[in-house]
Amino acid sequence: MFGRAREIEALLAVLDSLKPAGGRAIALVGEPGIGKSALMFTAAAQARAIGVRVAASQGQYEIAGTLPGFRPLLDDNCDVRQQVAQGTAAVVVLDDLHHLAADQIPGLERLLHASTTGPLLCLLAYRQRQLSPALAAVLSRATSAGLLEVWKLGALSRAQAGELLGEPADLEEIHREGLGNPQYLRILAADGEAIAEAGTAILGELAALDDTALAAVQAAAVLGEPFHPELLAAVAGLETAETMRVLDALTALDLVRPAEPASQLVLRHRAVGEVVYQRLEPSRRLTLHRAVAAALAKRAAPIARRAHHVARAADPDVPEHVTTLIAAARDALHASPATSAEYLEAALSLLQEDEEHWHEARVLLARTRLLTGDAAESRALLDALRPTVPGRPPQENADPTALADASRAARRLGRWSEAGAVARAGLAALVGSDCATAAALHSELAEHAYDLRDYESCRRHAGTAAAIARRNHDRVGEAKALAQMSLAHLFTADLAAAERAADGAAEIIDATSDAVLLTNLEALFQVGMAEGILGRLTAAERHLTRGAALSRRTGQTYIRPSLLMALTNSQLRCGNLLRALATLDEAARHAEFDGNPAVQAILAMLRSEALLWLNGSADLPEVLALADRAAALADGQPTAWAINVRCFHAELVLLTGEPTRAGQLLLDAAGGPDLPRIPVWRQPRCCELLAQSALAEGDPVLVEHWAQRAESAVAELPSASRRGFAGRARMRAHAMRGDLDRAVVSARAAIADFTAGGERVEVCRTLLAVAALALDVGRTEGVGGWLDRAAVLAQQCGSARLADEVAHQRGRLAAHTAQGGVGQAVLTGREQQIARLAGTGLTSGEIAGTLFLSVRTVDSHLGRIYRKLGVSNRASLTRALLSEAPGAR
Repeated sequence: MFGRAREIEALLAVLDSLKPAGGRAIALVGEPGIGKSALMFTAAAQARAIGVRVAASQGQYEIAGTLPGFRPLLDDNCDVRQQVAQGTAAVVVLDDLHHLAADQIPGLERLLHASTTGPLLCLLAYRQRQLSPALAAVLSRATSAGLLEVWKLGALSRAQAGELLGEPADLEEIHREGLGNPQYLRILAADGEAIAEAGTAILGELAALDDTALAAVQAAAVLGEPFHPELLAAVAGLETAETMRVLDALTALDLVRPAEPASQLVLRHRAVGEVVYQRLEPSRRLTLHRAVAAALAKRAAPIARRAHHVARAADPDVPEHVTTLIAAARDALHASPATSAEYLEAALSLLQEDEEHWHEARVLLARTRLLTGDAAESRALLDALRPTVPGRPPQENADPTALADASRAARRLGRWSEAGAVARAGLAALVGSDCATAAALHSELAEHAYDLRDYESCRRHAGTAAAIARRNHDRVGEAKALAQMSLAHLFTADLAAAERAADGAAEIIDATSDAVLLTNLEALFQVGMAEGILGRLTAAERHLTRGAALSRRTGQTYIRPSLLMALTNSQLRCGNLLRALATLDEAARHAEFDGNPAVQAILAMLRSEALLWLNGSADLPEVLALADRAAALADGQPTAWAINVRCFHAELVLLTGEPTRAGQLLLDAAGGPDLPRIPVWRQPRCCELLAQSALAEGDPVLVEHWAQRAESAVAELPSASRRGFAGRARMRAHAMRGDLDRAVVSARAAIADFTAGGERVEVCRTLLAVAALALDVGRTEGVGGWLDRAAVLAQQCGSARLADEVAHQRGRLAAHTAQGGVGQAVLTGREQQIARLAGTGLTSGEIAGTLFLSVRTVDSHLGRIYRKLGVSNRASLTRALLSEAPGAR
């Protein structure tokens, strides 16, 4: 009874409220399989458990009785009604009421009236489409008169479907296709014999059909699509008149329903067809598929409609079957690569190695494997195609198109050097050629150069790819290459060129239909990436969301984790934390078996960031474990993604209270104090982190140095968000010198810049930072307003961590306002925590365990506390704390 807790609770409440003066009559309605019968008999079982008599009838037979049909419960001398008339509670359950015979309708009316005069709960369930006009009229009158309540059972939500099915990887698709119907969901999630088991109720509906009706249902199941009666007659081997008669009967039984356009019919749901198809004997399936293929060919139906049936009835003695399957596979390659693979496997089963079409079918099959996320299988198929020529590397023996796919597969597997070598070999085989394959290979080399941080080569290859794609009228390939150019320009600090390239790519994408975009979903990913780094977060989210939707619709899973990770990053920066976590969950499901270390590291990094802001301090161990895992995967890797992961790891270490270690980790990731591995666009954020680390160490020279570096980077490559980080670094430099007024001015500028960039988490962090700096020196002016705004942002983002920090700073503000104390006012919030714990006699190790810090960090904080308070040891610290007002203590 997944998802029916509310209805069960309501029925139990009705049972408890039965009174001698009157009961209730309730009709449960909904689609077949929605759970009407299960809900009614659950209520009946509960009634029996509390001692209430239950009389139940399902379909044509009384449950636990001896007489057929509903008649025993509807006759004039029904003992249940007599019992109710004497004041004894009872429950009558009438399932499948649509089977009620016409002469029993008066008995139903009497039963409904009886529920108004005594303690009777009458539960009905029926299919509205199968009600006779007379019965429908009676039920309508009873409803209008208040004798009958109608409860419509709705579909299960996605979460309830996941609980029912156990969260399969394709739950989204199953839930959408199954319409939230429990019966259909179970069938669509099952395989093989389990389909028939899940569809037992549907098999029961088929049991009463005669041979002709069953043949029509079987033909409809094999067709698997809306059909004209004439087509069904041809497939089932029936006369047209006989087919029409049968279809009328099946429509009355709600096994067949009208479909659009109006002249067509279709089985009630695809799940019905799945159950029927699973029960067909192999020979009957083959016969029907061949009949469908022949009938469709006779009607000159498109290849896409015929291929499904040809694949299941392929004949090696019919050459047209191979050409039909390969043509259909080409058409379906990007719209449904899994379907394309099915056609290609069927075609290859009809071909001998090196026979005509064999090589093309293998190359196409490898591409379907790549598109559906199996890069290893794709690469293996392509490698097997390369003939061996003595003295020549294997990649020099393959055709360039296959090499472009092989390079892409190697990149997906994390084999970056191999990917570059294969792409270069492909270009060598195309010397002087200006074809679309050359554009794809240059785009692959641009990607390879980007991974290795060779941004000049990336820009050069991307520019060449864009020009060739344009000449070949490949607008999507051109958009991808322009986005790659934009990224390369950003990494070489040419903002104007980066913006022009990104504008051109976005314009192409927005003017292109989904059907064309499907041919290269990497274009949407690259455009979204470029827009995200440029600070165009709304545009980035729009393009990445479109790409993810197309990936889901078509089954092109190879790109989905990348799209979703980039989308998560945009959502995190906008402060949409819960949405970001949901996006990450989807990405993780699709990347569960992905062996690419980049994907796994970035997933762990993004999840740790989302959890850091979403949750409070108690969840820090999980956050740190995820960040450490990401850093371990990135360790020793020279690629751009690895540098980014290590920079984030340093930032997280800082945010969890270890500024000294954070600074060391960041400098190590950056390649030293000159930051040679950090591109200009990222430097302001890194410099702000290093300024914060230097401030914690009490080094004014270093704080000023990093503030200046951040400002220089912004001057070279300006943007709102980068100005925000530089402004926050400058705030820390002013604070280090004790100039709070100028620190506040810098903070306000940073807040304005982060607000303009749409980065709510950073706005909130800056408000909290300037409030803490003010309270550190005993100033309260303006702090309340900053904290109020921070509280609103923390709530909007759904961040428990930021909300906790707001509460902490509000506590400090209240203490200052009430007591005017100055002894602890010079200490930061973290220093006050450590000072109070040290004053209770805890050791450094015990304090570290309590606050999830390292012992080294605790000792570093204690040294600064001693200097600020003018004490030399823990005993003096305790006396200094005790000398404060009781509230401070």
